[in-house]
Amino acid sequence: MNDLARVAAVLAAAPSVAVLAHINPEGDAVGSTLAAALALRQAGKRTGAFNAHPVPSELLELPGAREMRRAVPPEPDYGCYLVVDTANLDRTGGVLDGRRPGATVVNVDHHGGNTRFGDVNWVEPEASSAGEMVLRLLRTMGLPISRDVAANLYAAILTDTGGFRYGNTTAASLRAAADLLDAGAVPEAIARGFSAHRVVGEWRLLGEVLAGMETSRDGRVAWIEVTAAACRRAGVGMEVSEDFIQYARDLAGVRIAVAFKEIAPDEVRVSLRSSGSVDVARLAGTFGGGGHRNAAGCIVRGALDTVRPVVLAAAEALLR
Repeated sequence: MNDLARVAAVLAAAPSVAVLAHINPEGDAVGSTLAAALALRQAGKRTGAFNAHPVPSELLELPGAREMRRAVPPEPDYGCYLVVDTANLDRTGGVLDGRRPGATVVNVDHHGGNTRFGDVNWVEPEASSAGEMVLRLLRTMGLPISRDVAANLYAAILTDTGGFRYGNTTAASLRAAADLLDAGAVPEAIARGFSAHRVVGEWRLLGEVLAGMETSRDGRVAWIEVTAAACRRAGVGMEVSEDFIQYARDLAGVRIAVAFKEIAPDEVRVSLRSSGSVDVARLAGTFGGGGHRNAAGCIVRGALDTVRPVVLAAAEALLR
């Protein structure tokens, strides 16, 4: 029995399943969590969708998003915990800490650096997204794909392929997206939902960030900085800058894009994007982070002025 079949068998036998994903969830994490919880509930199981952090505002229109809870309650508890899009136990934010003894942890993930922390693991780095994997899982279990499930899975795949622009866009991911459209997902509505919650402050912050964009001498590395002061001036939180890095990535000639986010005076979140064969997961790994070949990240201790030159030097060294 292969890993996918094992996961399907465990979930089929479980009367109750809590579904969760990594902290600071984005579209793939939220969409995969909601889709799995909805599909398993429709199959007659008691389910819940959870995360240690709130659902980002741009994802609140996804079916079931407003029902996602911040933590698994101690009562009633669950016999099985399905963790999607999460490479290691720390990234669950402690949500699994209160599980009852004997509960089974099932791990479904597409990160190459996955630590296989589950009791049962299905890890497939070649998959574009956790959403693509959850679709295969539901099919293997013989569960129907409702309109709401399809919408969440489409949003998940759309997010992690960068709107089908990233190098992880494959024939399999495109076929999955087409199948989800056949099941009732509406691309225009999902895409509109991602941007319907924008506020003026986001554009003010974006303007300031783009005004400060810089590139390396050869133009192959571009970076932006999102400071706490800039967020205060714009009147918005750091979370609205999640997709700002795309502007640096889209510059002609850029191979590595970097976004520095000042989450504390002595702590910087570094997001990395690349094109082609440039593996920024390796770069993130040198700073204790991880991710995928063309999309990765890490958190580096230190002031922004200290972190910036170190990370940029490592980026340029990777290109050499």
